[in-house]
Amino acid sequence: MINVKQLTKRFGDLVVLDRIDVEIDKGDVICVIGPSGAGKSTFLRCLNMLETPSSGQIIFEGNDLTDPKVNLNLHRQRMGMVFQQFNLFPHMTVMDNLTCAPIMLKKEPKEKAEARARELLRRVGLEDRADAWPSQLSGGQKQRVAIVRALCMEPDVMLFDEPTSALDPEMVGEVLEVMKNLAKAGMTMVVVTHEMGFAREVANRILFLSDGAIMEEGTPQAIFQNPQCDRLKGFLAKVL
Repeated sequence: MINVKQLTKRFGDLVVLDRIDVEIDKGDVICVIGPSGAGKSTFLRCLNMLETPSSGQIIFEGNDLTDPKVNLNLHRQRMGMVFQQFNLFPHMTVMDNLTCAPIMLKKEPKEKAEARARELLRRVGLEDRADAWPSQLSGGQKQRVAIVRALCMEPDVMLFDEPTSALDPEMVGEVLEVMKNLAKAGMTMVVVTHEMGFAREVANRILFLSDGAIMEEGTPQAIFQNPQCDRLKGFLAKVL
């Protein structure tokens, strides 16, 4: 589904990503782990071109997103993105937050967009909050709404950038549970996370990024039980 070839990103003289190669197949749940400053969020943002690569290619469903002639907005509609901060529109109700993009971008009838939104809210346990304002929601509820907002566009892949890092500890579980259910349903997911338990349980592959490069990749069992490189061993010793 996504083929990353020699992805490099520089900010001035600083090399943040250094010639990364990775393939993401349909149905993959890939967790990206590593120390702060490793380039994890930059890698994720390059996948849907929120950050423009300095060089390399991002091939998404057969289309090179780095090609200037490509309609990025069209392809971004098939890539859902969930950020650390919820980014809900404060002047809109939950339902309006969920339906504005399908109605405006995909020209969906309002009734169809609202029906899908209500079904997705039901799946994440928030069917009674459709008419609430973001200010009336807890952090965990806001992040669940943000996930539903991305799903309302019926994406082919979901990108998560540390979706629980801004939450109080007691709210983390409710968001991770939604993500686990998405994975069980077969959604292709790339998740930048510090939640090692989630990575171990849900991912089928883990990428360990350090110093802008993929130092090691493998199954959760291989990464957590039999790490090969010293950098990964040192990282796991601090976080497990």
